[in-house]
Amino acid sequence: MSELFSGPESAQQIVVATIANQKNPAQVVEIVHLLEKGVLITHGISTHFNLKEIAIPQNVMLPAIHEMTEVLSYILERIATADDLKIPFRYDPEFELGDKRYILQEGEDFMILGPKE
Repeated sequence: MSELFSGPESAQQIVVATIANQKNPAQVVEIVHLLEKGVLITHGISTHFNLKEIAIPQNVMLPAIHEMTEVLSYILERIATADDLKIPFRYDPEFELGDKRYILQEGEDFMILGPKE
């Protein structure tokens, strides 16, 4: 997969949350904290939907874990809906949820999620 999931740091992976699709409970996405890398990564989007996983720097995720988990749930719901309707899904580079704006920047292996400054 990616270098973030390989190497000696892989022992420092902690699953901090699990999000299951309510319509298809077999579609589970984990949020994994890679301590040595300082990032939290989704694990399951590529398996279930053939899309890039999402990475969130820990300095963004940890202080606002509830908010960022809601943002990930929102994105996953959109992905699952597109999949159910058999229509292609593309990550929006910028979107609004509630009264906040977020960005998704495309990286080589991951989509990097953060608040819009």
